[in-house]
Amino acid sequence: MTLCNLQYGDLFYEEIGQGSPIVFLHPPGMGRKVFRHQRPLSQRYRLILPDLSGHGDSTAVLERVTIQQYAKEVLRLVDSIGLEKVTLCGYSSGGSIAQEFALTYPERTKALILSGGFAEVHSPALKYEHLMGMYFVKNSPKTLAKVIATAHTFDKNYRTELIEHMLKADLNTWFHFYHESLMYSCSGRLKNLNVPLLLIYGSRDFINQHIRAYERELGHFQKAIIPKVSHQVPVKKWQEFNAEIEKFLEEEQADWR
Repeated sequence: MTLCNLQYGDLFYEEIGQGSPIVFLHPPGMGRKVFRHQRPLSQRYRLILPDLSGHGDSTAVLERVTIQQYAKEVLRLVDSIGLEKVTLCGYSSGGSIAQEFALTYPERTKALILSGGFAEVHSPALKYEHLMGMYFVKNSPKTLAKVIATAHTFDKNYRTELIEHMLKADLNTWFHFYHESLMYSCSGRLKNLNVPLLLIYGSRDFINQHIRAYERELGHFQKAIIPKVSHQVPVKKWQEFNAEIEKFLEEEQADWR
């Protein structure tokens, strides 16, 4: 058990592998276990898998949940481990935290990877998804956990593990993480993003349309569209997802040399 001591409690995280560090940031409620299938990357990289405060096995709970506070939390975690620069990999709304970190602490950011990422919520479908998440956190978190876990895997044991982990979440945190993700926008600052960026989407994911914001504001970034999958690329198409990460980081490593 690895803990990062914060003023407001302990942050639980797993650290596996060696090499260039990658911090994986999960969506509301899910915790680190959504990244189970990224563990093979530890053969080449140093993986940092936190349960953000209010999630999973962390006892830390933010007094006020904001994307900016979560970015500060990630900085404290990175500092406590003694890492100078990290690659951030944010899944879904976890990508909001990753983007905020990269924009606020560019000197600490090596590269940015977003899976199903968005600079702001500007489609009715994505807004509805956030609002439904908030509704079910308030009214039936068990139903929400089951729906999310079922959308991510057909493996009964893994599904149970995800549900149990999600139900450890502080409900106030879970609710406000959805709310803050819904309200968050870094569209006006995208032009300031000066780190290598990889965007990964499933071909069947309605969030794909959010790629236009990056195309408008950024001159150069890499993208990968994974066929025959919707939003849950890190779990349902993990081999392709991991391969895209390796390819991207190898190319960037060559440039850094």
